[in-house]
Amino acid sequence: MNAPLLSVRGLAKHFPIKGGQVKAVDGVSFEVAAGETVALVGESGCGKSTTGRMLLRLTEPSAGTISFDGVDLLGLGRTDLRRRRRELQIVFQDPYSSLSPRNRVEDIIAEPLDVHGLCASREQRRDRVIELLRLVGLDAIHLRRHPFEFSGGQRQRIAIARALAPQPRLIVADEPVSALDVSVQAQVVNLMQDLQEKFGLAYVFISHDLAVVRHIAHRVAVMYLGRLVEMGSTETLFAAPHHPYTQALLSAAPVADPERRRTRIVLSGDVPSPANAPSGCHFHPRCPVAQAVCRESVPELRDMGNGHMAACHFGKPFPISV
Repeated sequence: MNAPLLSVRGLAKHFPIKGGQVKAVDGVSFEVAAGETVALVGESGCGKSTTGRMLLRLTEPSAGTISFDGVDLLGLGRTDLRRRRRELQIVFQDPYSSLSPRNRVEDIIAEPLDVHGLCASREQRRDRVIELLRLVGLDAIHLRRHPFEFSGGQRQRIAIARALAPQPRLIVADEPVSALDVSVQAQVVNLMQDLQEKFGLAYVFISHDLAVVRHIAHRVAVMYLGRLVEMGSTETLFAAPHHPYTQALLSAAPVADPERRRTRIVLSGDVPSPANAPSGCHFHPRCPVAQAVCRESVPELRDMGNGHMAACHFGKPFPISV
C-alpha cells in the first residue's frame, strides 16, 4: 500500500484554565490518502475545528505527531513550515469574516501567490487569478470588486480559489457550507468534488451535517469530547455504526422518504463540559449500554472488521434504515 499523504498520531490540545485544563483534543489519530476526503464529524465543541487548525499549525498541538508526505510538520522551523504550507491550505467556515472587506478579489486570491513568490510579473499574477476565478465558477469581471458585493456562496468560491492558488495537495475545509443556504451548499460541495477530481486534492472535511458528509466523504471519523469514537468508510459507517454515539447521531438525521421509519435513539442529559470530562469513556453518562467498566477504563479504537474502527467496550453493528 502507498504511504498516506497525511498521518496524525496521538494529536492533543490542552488549554490551561484556572484549577486545571480543557482537553479540547485528546489523543486523535487518523490518516488521509492522496485524493481522499476524510470527514471529521461531531457536535459543537467536540474538538474537530481545533484538530483542523492543528494540522496547519495555526494552533500548536500540546502532544502528538503530524506527518505530511513523510515530513514531520511539528519539527519544522518557521521558514520551512511556510514553504510546506504551499501544499496545505484551509477554507474557513464563515465567508463573511474570512475575506478582508478592504481588499479587492484580485488581491485576496493573489495573496498566496505573493507570499510564496509564484508569479514573476503582474501580468502573470492577474492571469493566474483569472484562471482561479474561472475554476470556481466566477469570471474576470469580479477582479476589482470587494467581498461585500458578493453573496455568501460566491464569497466561499473566492475563499476556495484563494486556497487553490498555491496548488495545494490537501485542503482543510472547516464547516465550509454551514453558513450557506441549502441549495447553495449543494453547489459548493459539487464544486469541491469537481476540483478534487481535476487536481487530485485530499480534503479533511469538518462538518456536523451528516447529509453533506455522506455526499462528499470517502471515510468518516466521529468525535466526542475531543476523542475519536468511530472511524470507517462512509458506506459502512452509515449502514451499520458500532458506537452508541454514532448510532444516536445517525438515528436523528432526517430521512428523505417520510414513509420510511427509523428507530430513534434518544440520549439522556447534555454533553459534559470538556473542562470536567467524565472518567473512562467520555460518553458513558449518556450511553444506553454503559456498564461499570465504561466509567473506569478508556476504550481504545479497535478494528471491527474491514478497517472499521470503534472505541467502545461493547460496540456492535446497529443497522440504520436509510
